[in-house]
Amino acid sequence: MSKQRFPFPIPHGWFHVAFDDEVGPGEIKPLRYFGRDLVMWRSESGRLHLQDAYCPHLGANFGVGGKVLGERIQCPFHHWEFDSNGRAAHIPYAKTLNQKACVRTYPLDIKYGLVMAWYHPEDKAPAFSLPEIPELADEDFVKPKVTRHEIRSCLQEMAENTADGAHFVSIHQHPGAAEYDRFDFEGPHMIMESRQLFPSSGGPVEGTLNTTTTGFGWAVVRYNTLIEVCMLTTNAPIDEDTVVQYFHVSWRNPERDPKIDRIGAAFDKEVNRQIGEDIPIWENKIYQPRPQLCDGDGPIAKFRRWATQFYDAPEAAA
Repeated sequence: MSKQRFPFPIPHGWFHVAFDDEVGPGEIKPLRYFGRDLVMWRSESGRLHLQDAYCPHLGANFGVGGKVLGERIQCPFHHWEFDSNGRAAHIPYAKTLNQKACVRTYPLDIKYGLVMAWYHPEDKAPAFSLPEIPELADEDFVKPKVTRHEIRSCLQEMAENTADGAHFVSIHQHPGAAEYDRFDFEGPHMIMESRQLFPSSGGPVEGTLNTTTTGFGWAVVRYNTLIEVCMLTTNAPIDEDTVVQYFHVSWRNPERDPKIDRIGAAFDKEVNRQIGEDIPIWENKIYQPRPQLCDGDGPIAKFRRWATQFYDAPEAAA
């Protein structure tokens, strides 16, 4: 489907593959991301690891019958053991190790209970880091409400919405077009600051919407309307055609005022309603490489130039 609808391969970057509390010491969890079968496992000392699922010996799946032995993972077939770097560390029936036997291992960055994995098609080291989010460590903000969406699309098509100012009116019924104070592209970051009218049960509400996107897997959206809201959006490609997206919605309420919590819950419901309106568009549209744009469309061309840095073959994604 992707070759017909989109020209993009899976991009490189940091992507949300799990929550930190999903895997306990000695446990193995099968996953599928980046078009690959993977296993996440935690050593007995508590360190978390993400590796390819298949043993380089004869292809058994670590996630089906494999074991964690101390700081190693054991293949269920011939009981070869591999360390946290993916190197063969023990072969029970061999006198010497096969030095070429290695399991691909993915760098991890665990932030705010989220496991972010670095993916690069050529296994290159991370090219950028993820920014901190002070609100998520601030006790004045409530614990984020988390919602998961699985979408038949690709990450670039979804990220383009930030640059598409017109769709907030046509799709999401915002009372008016946004006024942009800033829209910059700095390295792996896309930074947008705007003033908008937001829909609410009491009528249009003035406020600001500021977004900092880092790659295709991490975006922080800060709203200041009736209350102060911080929403983290995290993504991961399952394959070229399917994306998992999480909304983590938190709001400032140091006194735990029930009225503020009701507004925050209504806000969380609204952003999830809006993505529900985006999903059928994303799942049924195609990529137009030469779109016929007008002066109210936003910096879509600049966005697409920025996006090419996340592919090894930029000409395929422009």
